[in-house]
Amino acid sequence: MTAQLLLAAAAAALLAAPAAARPARSDPLPAPAAQEVRIPFADFHGIRSFHADDDRIVYLQDYRRNWYRAELNGPCFGLPWARRIGVDNRGSSTFDRFSILIVGDERCMIGSLSRSEGPPRRAARRHRAR
Repeated sequence: MTAQLLLAAAAAALLAAPAAARPARSDPLPAPAAQEVRIPFADFHGIRSFHADDDRIVYLQDYRRNWYRAELNGPCFGLPWARRIGVDNRGSSTFDRFSILIVGDERCMIGSLSRSEGPPRRAARRHRAR
């Protein structure tokens, strides 16, 4: 019984130690991840436009012309060449990170959905001198 009492007293003393006595963190804190968002009324209005950056990142535009960046859980091989996509909201009226993109016969799981300024600008093509 006294051993348990001593152990509890030692634990309380450690918790009461001032923060200055604790060693400082040597590794910096990671940058905060982009805030997860939802696209409302995606079942009614749908996705207005999309732009595939590669087989893992797609930019989606809603009916209000707001852009979103969706990172997929894995590669969606048909995405860079897709002319249209479908969405599976799993019975919800919103499109979020639990939704699925349908590209041809592929079902591509969303890993993250955040607001974006739109797809990145491509470098201007050089005009050939004639």
